[in-house]
Order: sequence, then structure tokens, then C-alpha cells
Amino acid sequence: MPSTFTCSVATTGWTEAERLAELHGLGLESDGGGARYDDLTRIAALVCAAPIALVSLVEQDRQWFRSRIGFELPETPRGMSICSHAIEGGELLVIPDLTEDPRTRDNPLVTGERRLRFYAGAIIRAPSGMPLGTLCVLDREARPDGLTAVQTETLEALARQVSTLIELTRTRSEVDAREADLAASERRFRVMTAAMPQMVWTTLPDGYHDFYNDRWYAFTGVPYGSTDGEGWNGMFHPEDQERAWTRWRHSLATGEPYEVEYRLRHHSGAYRWTLGRAMPLYDADGRIERWFGTCTDIEDLKRAEGEARKLAAIVEQSQDFIGMADPAGFVHHINEAGRRLVGLPDITAVAGTHVTDYFMPESQAVVTGTVLPAVERQGWWEGELAFRHFATGEGIAVLYNIFPVRDADGAFVGYATVTRDLRERKRAEEARDLLIKELSHRIKNIFAVVGGIAGLSARTDPAARPFVTAFRERLGALAQAHEYVRPHSPASAPAVKGQTLFGLMRLIMAAYTQDGRERIVISGDDVAVGERTATALALIMHEQATNAMKYGGLSTEAGSVLLTGRREGSTYTLTWAERGGPTVAGPPTRQGFGTVLAQRSVAGQLDGALEQDWAPGGLVMRLVVPVDNLGS
Repeated sequence: MPSTFTCSVATTGWTEAERLAELHGLGLESDGGGARYDDLTRIAALVCAAPIALVSLVEQDRQWFRSRIGFELPETPRGMSICSHAIEGGELLVIPDLTEDPRTRDNPLVTGERRLRFYAGAIIRAPSGMPLGTLCVLDREARPDGLTAVQTETLEALARQVSTLIELTRTRSEVDAREADLAASERRFRVMTAAMPQMVWTTLPDGYHDFYNDRWYAFTGVPYGSTDGEGWNGMFHPEDQERAWTRWRHSLATGEPYEVEYRLRHHSGAYRWTLGRAMPLYDADGRIERWFGTCTDIEDLKRAEGEARKLAAIVEQSQDFIGMADPAGFVHHINEAGRRLVGLPDITAVAGTHVTDYFMPESQAVVTGTVLPAVERQGWWEGELAFRHFATGEGIAVLYNIFPVRDADGAFVGYATVTRDLRERKRAEEARDLLIKELSHRIKNIFAVVGGIAGLSARTDPAARPFVTAFRERLGALAQAHEYVRPHSPASAPAVKGQTLFGLMRLIMAAYTQDGRERIVISGDDVAVGERTATALALIMHEQATNAMKYGGLSTEAGSVLLTGRREGSTYTLTWAERGGPTVAGPPTRQGFGTVLAQRSVAGQLDGALEQDWAPGGLVMRLVVPVDNLGS
């Protein structure tokens, strides 16, 4: 029998580099499945009646044994490999006597202590057909007749089974790796969706919901799995269900992204506005394999939008000038009433204008020199200025109010103004001043007429001259008091520069001097008073003196009033104490207009307090005012 039997077909057209790459790519050393090959090796040894059987894999510098029986070495150098001759030939290799074959007779496994004499190896092939090694049997006795036909067929079949087992092991490793990747991907997906602030859900291509993250269940409070399939639609507000279903069916039919706003039932039972979105995920062939969706709670955003719309409506419907500018002073927005006030035709005309463009030249200097620095210091400024009409150039009297605008982090982002047109008020003030002047003129005329009549009496009746003289002096004092008590505009206010409280009181109370005797005695601490304070004090004390003449301490011949001022720290107390008048039974049952007006002047103009003690011996009134307010 020849030394070599050809029982398998060699695969050609490969290189050694390709073969080694195929072998290394299988990862056979790390597959952990050596025991799976041992039964095949054992069967080969039994069928071939051989003491040694090996699954040998031939690498570049060595051959190593995936399974071995009767051979203690796990590997040998490739130079000692008999199997390398088999893979190089590409056929079943049978060598009856290794000492006679020139390829093996000098092999250390033949010449050395192991004294191998017989070899038969069937090729183990990769799925591509490339040889990886052999399933071989060896004997220490030569076998001139080689293998029987049954042994040959069995050895080749077992080699094919080794090839199949290698492929199954590789496939199983790939499946395990794929499953591990899928499990890791699933873990990453769940971690990612758990970390997202939105509710997350997925569906099959037909729209069947099969996953919700924990945030969905935390928001809705429903049991896990209860909204799988089509159960999700029942979570929507009844008025929103049909609209959400219609939009979802459209997306499923067309593949278009899904987006709809609806009210979703919260675990509290309330419905909250939610934004639902979903995108299709496609496979390599362009088919939808899943839908990935989210639900975002937008209830707070909806409320904020509603408030913003209300605010915008208030701004646009307001009759005041409302505008906004950036930190550099360039105007971004002015409402319709504001544009109408300054003669701008539409919102486009606002673009490029600066805050200072809206003022008359004299007011521009105030804005840059006073207003904006004041806003930086104290956060606001308010005062009267003059706007400029863009079309006519005329000045417009306004009450200008400006303040900074800041974002949620407190950063300065610009200025805002709410400015009021003062033209109507100015016209009303002018009309009022004209009326006041006319009334004052008429009252002065009345005083003059009364004084003239009294003078005529004195000329015709010499005995009445002392009385007439005293009467005309009182009438003059009342005229002076009238100048303080009547309403004034800034132009008509009496000059009080350098005036003191006691000086003012003596001027007002001069009318109540009788036969050279001052019936209102003034004493205590005197203080300076300003224009605004003087008018208010004149009104209050004139009203008090008038009531005393009618009902109190000045209504009798012997009656009098002690007017005392006391300064204690930052507070000034003015006390009006009546005596010698009728016995006081108690406070009056009603208050006249003058009394109410006096009390309001104390609170509104002087920021003080008015106390009244209706003692039987006479009314005692205390007016308590901050000292700093008296000079205003």
C-alpha cells in the first residue's frame, strides 16, 4: 500500500497568512470547551486501535492540542509537527512507517524516546474550507497496511465533526456575545431612560406599547404593565383622547414623527398638560422596527405662557407708554399706546431708536446726567420730563418711570418704563388754578367790601371807631390766614422761606386778638417749616380755631387757648389746649368736612398723628409730627 492515502479533497487558493488569520479569528484557546472534543478523540483512538489520538491545530511556530489521549505534551514546535505536512498536502495523510518517510524520519518524535512509527491524520477545516489542523492517530508500531476503509471513513467523519464542533462553538460564542451585548444595551437603555426627566415609552411597529420607564408610573400612579397595548389612551383627558388617537394612527400609517399636546391624568387625579412625541426607529432595510416616544410635563410652561399672554395683553391694551430697551439703551419694544403718544407709525419704526431720542433736548440732559445714574444707584427713578413727538417735534409732558429688568439669575438685561401722559392732568391743573385764583380774588373782594362798609360806619359814628379798627384788623388777619388755607399750585403758594411754626401761628391767630389781649397764647419750642408743611398746618389750626370760636374755648369772653410746641428727639408735638369755654360733654356725634380734611392732611401730608382728648374743662388736641417732615 502506498505511504499516502488521499481520502479528502484539498482546498486551494489560500495563503498561509489567510489560514493563520482564520485560525486566530476562531479564538479556540479561550472558548473553554476542550472537554467537548475528548469524546471524538477517544472514538478515533478506539476505532483506529491507536494508543495516541490528537486534535492538533497548526499555528505559525507551533502546533497545540485542543484534545489529546496518550500524549502528555500540550504542544510542540511546528518543526516537529507531522500534521503540518497533512495541511500542506490538503488531503488525508497516512504514513505507515515514519522512519521510512523522508519528511518524518529525522523528526525528534520519531528518533527520540517517544519512538513514534505510525501516523494518520484527517484534515480539520474551517467553514471557508481552509485547513486548521488534523484529527490524527499515532502508534509506536509501524502499520504497513495503514488504516482499513472503515477506520479511514470514521477518522474523516470524526474530523468533520471536529470542524462542525469548532463552528458551533464559534457560533455559540458569537450568540453569547450578541446576547451579552443585547443585555448590556438593555441595561444601558433602562439606565438612560430612568435618568431622563421625561416619561419614556416604546412600541412595536404596529403601535403596541410594550415599555414605560419608571417615571411614567411615578407620574400616573398606575400599576406596572397596566397601560401596555392600548391602555395608555385611557390616561388622557376625555376631551383629548380622540385627537391623540387620530394623530397616533396617522403617524403609524405614514411613519411621520408623532407630536401632540394633551392633558394626562396625574396620580393626584388632576390632569396636567403634557407634550407627547415619538420617532420611528428603522432597521437596515428601511423598515420601522420600533417607535421611541416621550411624554414631557408642560403644565408649568402652559401656565407661564398663559400668564405671559395676559401680561402681553395688559401691555398692549394699556393706555400708558410701556417700553423696553437693552443695556445700551437701544429700544426693542414700545406698546401701541406708547407709539401713538410719540408719533411712531408701527413697531418697525422703533428699531434703531435710543432712549434719549424720545426726549426734548432739555430732558435728554436730565436722562443722561440724573435719571440713569439714579437707576444704577437705587434701582428706579420717577419724575416729570418732556417726551418729543417724532412727527411734530412738540414737547409732551410725562411722568417718566424707569427701572432695570433682570433675568432669572439676577443678571441685568435692560431697562423698562411705564410712562404716563400728563397733558390732560396739566390742563386740569391749569383750569383748577385759574378757578382758585378767581375764587380767591372774589373772597379778597368780599373782605375789602366788608372792610369798606365797616369804615363807613366809623366815619358816620365816631363812637364806633375803636370797634371798627379792631374789626378791620381781625378781617385782615383772616385774609392772611385764608391765603395759607386755600389750595395752591406751585405758582400761587405763599412765600414761607425762613418761616417758623410759631411765626405762622401768630399770623393765622392774629384775628383772635381781643382788646390787645391774645386769646391764643403760643409758647414752647419753635421750629422752621416749609411750604408744603405750612399750608397743611395752616389748614389744621385754622379749622381748630374756627371750631373753638363756634363751640369751644374761644366762644366765651373769658375763654382762651394755650398752644404749646415741644421737640423731643426726632418728634415734634404741638398741643392745643382750650380752657374757660363751655363744659365739654364728650366727643361730637359727627365730624364736619373741615375736621375730616384736617385729619387727612395730618396723615397724608405730614405723616403724623392727631389725638383729641374731649376733657370736661376743654378740648386738648395733640399733633405729633416727625421733625424732618416739618421742613418740607
